[in-house]
Amino acid sequence: MGDLILPSPVAQMRFRCMPFYCMRKFTKAIIFTNTPLKGFYKYKDLFQIYPANLNNIPSSKLQEHYPAILEYWTDDSEVITLDERFEEFKDFYSSVAVTLKKQDLILSLLSVISNHRFFRYTNTVGCWSMPVLNDNPSKEEANSWSAKWCLPLYNFPSMADQLKISAFSDITLDPVELITHNKYYTHNPNIDFDKEKEITFPSTVNQILDSYFELNLDIKETINSAISHSVSAMETRAIKRTLSLLCSFTAVETMINLEYSEAKIDNCKSCGQPKYSISRKFREYLLKYVATDVTNKKKFNSFYSLRSKIIHTGQRVKNETLFAEISKQEEATEVLTQIEILQLGKLSIINWLLLNSRK
Repeated sequence: MGDLILPSPVAQMRFRCMPFYCMRKFTKAIIFTNTPLKGFYKYKDLFQIYPANLNNIPSSKLQEHYPAILEYWTDDSEVITLDERFEEFKDFYSSVAVTLKKQDLILSLLSVISNHRFFRYTNTVGCWSMPVLNDNPSKEEANSWSAKWCLPLYNFPSMADQLKISAFSDITLDPVELITHNKYYTHNPNIDFDKEKEITFPSTVNQILDSYFELNLDIKETINSAISHSVSAMETRAIKRTLSLLCSFTAVETMINLEYSEAKIDNCKSCGQPKYSISRKFREYLLKYVATDVTNKKKFNSFYSLRSKIIHTGQRVKNETLFAEISKQEEATEVLTQIEILQLGKLSIINWLLLNSRK
């Protein structure tokens, strides 16, 4: 049974007369990261994450997805209405939908706030794959293996029983390391490049989450859209570099639209064009929320120029394709630009939340 949630001392006195109350349903789920999670983090009484410590859990020295545990809860007040196709099983599907929706929200928030990707497997389509039966096989052994039709599932005997909880687990691990805000995002951030390191968080992580959960519904919907685009930028950064840049730019522009949603724009009397151009809003938003030093104006203008070339001329980053003919210096410059724009998308959301949080 989950914990009983009573809204106030008065409500506790009246409880016997109440026809309805909310019960917490706790979920313990296996999620994944691209960099090892070695510490513990809990946000208030809403969720906690820590390394996967289950008995007999599968692992590999060659793994690039590191299992971790996410614990959170839902209650009866959280409802998702499904269409009539699921009428026969609506209670079951609605419960699953509510649980996965909250899980995805937490993973998205962590992916934007941190320099790391938190995710679950969502693709249910199988594929031909080569099972790695030995972490250090000989050449002869590896050549004897055959491809198998595989499903993108993570499972092992006794897993289901170990994931049953009725309250948050007691964790005795050291907390995740916290790094000062500006240093975390701008001083050589490890965006899942170095697997020898471990996941860290900015020192402002609690404040960012506080601000997010205090948002009214309309603004939160816009913020969620920006978060989705920023997460997509993280997901595609290694395989679709140009698309990743566009996703980051879209996250920024979503926040710009929110910032200037009530601004009155006058047209120039001479040329009739809006005085507040898109490029100007782009630059001034970033100067307000990302880097206030006016010396960054030139850089932000160059980023907007790159965004326009991608959208309007179809330009791609030079290291997009395999075996691209590009010098090491050009490639290093493009990688640095990609990191900067990726962080631009994150900080356009994060710093807005920090500066607009309720005092």
